[in-house]
Amino acid sequence: MAFVYPAFLFVLAATGIPVILHLVQLRRAKRIEFSNIRFIKASQEVTASQRKLKDLLILLCRILFILFLVLAFAQPFLPGTGSQLTVGNDVTVIIDNSYSMQNMHAEKDVSLLTYASDKAKTVFNLFPPNSVFSVLDNNTHSSNRYPSNEEAVSALNALDYSSSRSATIKSPANSHLFLFSDFQRNQFKNTAFAKLDSTTQVHLLPLEPASYSNIFIDSVYLEDAFIRSGGEVVLHVIVHNAGTEARGDVPVKLLVNGDQLAALSIDLPAKQATEATINFRVGDKKSNLAAITIDDYPVEFDNTYYFVLTPSAGVSIVEISDGETINLKDLYNKEPLFNYTLYNSSNINYGRVGEADAVLLNGLENISSALATTITNYIQDGGTVIISPPISGSLSGYESFFNQSGISARISIPEGNKSELLPPAADNPFFRGIFADYDKKMQMPSAIRNLSWSRASDDILKYRGGASFLSRFERGKGQVYLMAAPLQEDYNTLVNHALLLPVMYKVAISGYKQEQELAYTLNTNTIKLPVTQATTREGIYKLEKDSLSFIPEQQIRGGNLYLNIPQT
Repeated sequence: MAFVYPAFLFVLAATGIPVILHLVQLRRAKRIEFSNIRFIKASQEVTASQRKLKDLLILLCRILFILFLVLAFAQPFLPGTGSQLTVGNDVTVIIDNSYSMQNMHAEKDVSLLTYASDKAKTVFNLFPPNSVFSVLDNNTHSSNRYPSNEEAVSALNALDYSSSRSATIKSPANSHLFLFSDFQRNQFKNTAFAKLDSTTQVHLLPLEPASYSNIFIDSVYLEDAFIRSGGEVVLHVIVHNAGTEARGDVPVKLLVNGDQLAALSIDLPAKQATEATINFRVGDKKSNLAAITIDDYPVEFDNTYYFVLTPSAGVSIVEISDGETINLKDLYNKEPLFNYTLYNSSNINYGRVGEADAVLLNGLENISSALATTITNYIQDGGTVIISPPISGSLSGYESFFNQSGISARISIPEGNKSELLPPAADNPFFRGIFADYDKKMQMPSAIRNLSWSRASDDILKYRGGASFLSRFERGKGQVYLMAAPLQEDYNTLVNHALLLPVMYKVAISGYKQEQELAYTLNTNTIKLPVTQATTREGIYKLEKDSLSFIPEQQIRGGNLYLNIPQT
């Protein structure tokens, strides 16, 4: 046993004080005079041995009190043996060189990485010269062994920042491991030590920055799902300030194909995300490489967000109609974005129907079993179907189709008077961007009701009595829109109303599926990219960045390229 402050042991001499008091203490008889015998109490008989034991216990307690008081100040400890301090000749130093180590140290005017490197150099002096030193970072945790202190110090001086990180930490048995890190939750996990030998002595040395300062671009998205060549694009950028201090006038720049198209400055409150909006025009290239950049010192690794702007291929619309309602061809051909095709009920290209973004069943007198099965499967696979009822015809085909699709709807021959529709709700997301100046007293069309239903996913337009006129149903991966009246002027004045065009456009656009996302992350297990027939013959696809090249697991199915990204 050793003591931190052995000088306090001299105070143990004070234990002689209670011994001396015990030896010199005399129990002399004391005379007490009483005025009356009623004050006299019977004395309890105590033997000499009992009295002696009591005195000895009191003496022992006094001695132990002084003894423990002295030991508390002397602070005894059990030193390890010499072999335990020098077990093994391996010393491993791991420096966290992630980009968060660019933050300044809380007490020193240097970065956390520089401070960690300086402290790691002092570790080498604690071990004998014959030790084998390992200097590791986030790139590797199993190599870089140096036979001398000088070579290990040189390796520390050569450390630079890296975005890589190892899932596990390895070190030889009977060794010492020192880990310098700020222990960010997204970088450090307890499972990293799972493969260490139980004889390895692990020393964790946390580093505290002066303040957390990091601004990064969280995500970007387009206000409109469609990108028109040469058209205006509204881009929303979400910038997150993860630091503890607010930042003002942070410059945000938009680069497209290497050219700066827009720039603005935004204020970023601490610990909050701020959204900025950028308006610009995209070129007519098939694919436009874009990037959002911000200025953030000293953490500079996540200041650029790369994405791709690909002009939309268009919305494919297939209308199946027997010609008794209005012709929607002119309506959709006004917008180059739509690719419109018309079939009658006796001449349907079912393959073309399955490839369309939206299918419009416009006043069909009867839905055949083949068409009902095709449309049902199309909906389950993610298709969008718009149905307006017929003026006359077989109702059993519609009832069979609704039962097959799982929609509770009832159809009848149109009769009765037309009822006026309610103005759409101002906060209805379906009509967002349609009204330049919303007027709740706007003149609305009127229509009869020969198709009724209940329990829709969304009611887009309603009659003044509260009944639904246009509703959306979610079925499988797809959706179905039902209109309560035929698209014929005698039964539905919507066909001559200004609301017809935006409603039919919005319904068709809701079936559009963006084939390629703006950006992908390597955290995604599978990335899906559209490919043309010509590019499928090129062979192997690679992911390349500067001098780095990676060939992921890949396959082409149904005109799409699937890349399987391994876990990082």
